[in-house]
Amino acid sequence: KMFWMEISCMSEPEILKKVCKIAETDPDVQGHVPEMLWFKKFDDTSTMQIQERLGLKTEGACVLYIIIFRKLRPITELHGDLFLNTWWAMVKCHYVLWKGGVYHWDISPSNLMYRIDKQNQIVAVLNDFDLASMEATFIRTQCTGTVPFMAVQLLDKAALRVKSYICMNMTRSRSFGPWSGS
Repeated sequence: KMFWMEISCMSEPEILKKVCKIAETDPDVQGHVPEMLWFKKFDDTSTMQIQERLGLKTEGACVLYIIIFRKLRPITELHGDLFLNTWWAMVKCHYVLWKGGVYHWDISPSNLMYRIDKQNQIVAVLNDFDLASMEATFIRTQCTGTVPFMAVQLLDKAALRVKSYICMNMTRSRSFGPWSGS
């Protein structure tokens, strides 16, 4: 995965450290998050340098990251009970992470994945934490996520003034079912 991350935001590797800490003690998270094999932050690619040279505000400056994860498959390949059981495992994982102070913010079909373990079993994986934030550092200045899968309450400017609750974020995973074709 190669992406530009806003410098002022907590990075995906930092978020995944916290996620792994939660996974150590909770079976609903254990094995249900992506396994990061390697990452590199390319500080010399910072857009802040260009913005400063042009006399522009450096707010919103980004830096390039490359992260290598184990290969995952999309949950949309699954059907029937396999789909439902895999989806439910991700709902539980998402809930535990939320209670642990990790807010994913982008529950959508492309981020609900699975892998096959050594026992040839399907394991749900909640993927893509690049829009995630931590409760302790979270300042709501914008709505993040995939619009068709967001709670209606979050699509209003007034929503920026209130704390987002788990029920609003869970709407994302619930509304995803019809899109999956399952």
